[in-house]
Amino acid sequence: MSEATGKTEKRRPRKAKASAGAQSIARYATMDDVAAAAGVHPTTVSMALRAHPSIPPATRERILAEARRIGYVRDPLLDAFNFHRLSKLAARQSPSIAFVVDSNSAPYFFGSPYHPLVWEGVRAVAESQHLTVEVFPLGTKDMTPSRLNTIISSRGISGILLSTFTPATKAIDLDWDNYSAVKIESHHLLPQHDIVSSDQCQVARLCMTKLRERGYRRIGLATARDDESRLQDNFSSGVLVEQASMPESECVPPLLFERTDIATIAAQVVEWIREYKVDALMSNWHELLTLDPDGRGSRLSTTTFRIPQEVAYASLDAPSNCAHMGGIVQNHRLVGMRALEQLSVLVRTYQRGAPKNPSATYVPGYWQEGPTVPWKT
Repeated sequence: MSEATGKTEKRRPRKAKASAGAQSIARYATMDDVAAAAGVHPTTVSMALRAHPSIPPATRERILAEARRIGYVRDPLLDAFNFHRLSKLAARQSPSIAFVVDSNSAPYFFGSPYHPLVWEGVRAVAESQHLTVEVFPLGTKDMTPSRLNTIISSRGISGILLSTFTPATKAIDLDWDNYSAVKIESHHLLPQHDIVSSDQCQVARLCMTKLRERGYRRIGLATARDDESRLQDNFSSGVLVEQASMPESECVPPLLFERTDIATIAAQVVEWIREYKVDALMSNWHELLTLDPDGRGSRLSTTTFRIPQEVAYASLDAPSNCAHMGGIVQNHRLVGMRALEQLSVLVRTYQRGAPKNPSATYVPGYWQEGPTVPWKT
């Protein structure tokens, strides 16, 4: 009521005043805006921003360029929601992994000291991350690269673990742009992918250091030439690094032998030991060592050369449960674990194809005491 007239006045609506802050808020560019600018569907934009392998690189670069031009930025709240949703979905839809092995080594897959430990590590990670892993021996008449490609594609397998191929297999022809992949050792194998391997260079260096601590001065490496080829000469490299700081009179040239029957190899080793007066032999070939029937001593296989009386023997790949053999234990189980962990990350983040700059992860070994390498008096 008005004090002047005594009549009730109609209340007039107030005009909203736009604040300076509200006027300054600019409209955010959306995914639809990027799609319109690039002339593609919004779904294509979404896949390009996630680096999905189905989007050609040229198309992806064009979409990213348009996104930068119009100032598009991802919504952090939406990203958080999608991460939560996808993490729940991943628990129900676990990736499938193909564990591909060389058919030449497949018969020994569960019998050698090496392969079971790698497989044990792979299985441990698969169980903890709810992954499905299936073994495929490649190179048989029934399993060519073409057939393998058809099988893993039809089964929806997105990750491939390549385990220890011999130098005879130089390349594997698959549709690599559709898969994530990691190699276990097999440095020579093409195409180049991320690789996980025991650190054979560190293994050889540590072995020489331990042997010199025990008083040995004429330390020699004996291994197969194709082993060195498969491992990028890492055993020899470790030896050469250590010999660089040793007197020249104590440097023994490595013996690289061809893979043949053990009697022929042992004869070459004995001749080499005598020629270079080797007092400690390093090798990854356990076939060179034969335990006496009474278990009290050892000798070089098919010879009468006594170990350690005539020459000490340090394994470069000693089984951790082998009490009669001293040397370096390579952690093959951890190699298998690290390889599948790395592959799992690549699969879940849609990183497909051979990388431009592949990485290498090396797992170190450790020293194990044994009667084949006593302290020298």
